[in-house]
Amino acid sequence: MQHTQPPTLWLWAAAGFGVAAITATVLLIATDGITGSSRWAHHPGISAAPLLLIAAAIAAGSLAQPARQRRRVMAVFAALAFTAWGLAQLLPGSSAAGYLNDTAILLFVTDAAYAIHANARNAFPATQPRPRHTRAPRPQAKRRAGGLRPQNHRAGAAFPGR
Repeated sequence: MQHTQPPTLWLWAAAGFGVAAITATVLLIATDGITGSSRWAHHPGISAAPLLLIAAAIAAGSLAQPARQRRRVMAVFAALAFTAWGLAQLLPGSSAAGYLNDTAILLFVTDAAYAIHANARNAFPATQPRPRHTRAPRPQAKRRAGGLRPQNHRAGAAFPGR
């Protein structure tokens, strides 16, 4: 897939969406603190904003990176999960919200399982030694005339009387 915009533009977009998501989250927490309530019914838009903004940040960040299938798949799952969750916030009390929340959970779990599988596939078994047939042969020290090994040879060692 070719970039239609320079990657730096996508990075700036990702950073901007990320900062906006954090700002919206702080605003959400402040609103809950001021009103003394965290019910969805009184602020569905502000509850959805950070989730939708971070979905956009993930998508933009993914487009800024070189196309690697595993990273793109994980980013798509994460962006879709945050989008479903954000849309569910916009529809409090509806049956669609329940389905969107369930979809978000499915996508988050799928994203995590995919990440775990990718890490396990790339991990080396640290506790098991390599099989003998894959080990490099150990070098043998050569002997010199007189039977001395080079690493043990010192001047006069062969002739203790000297």
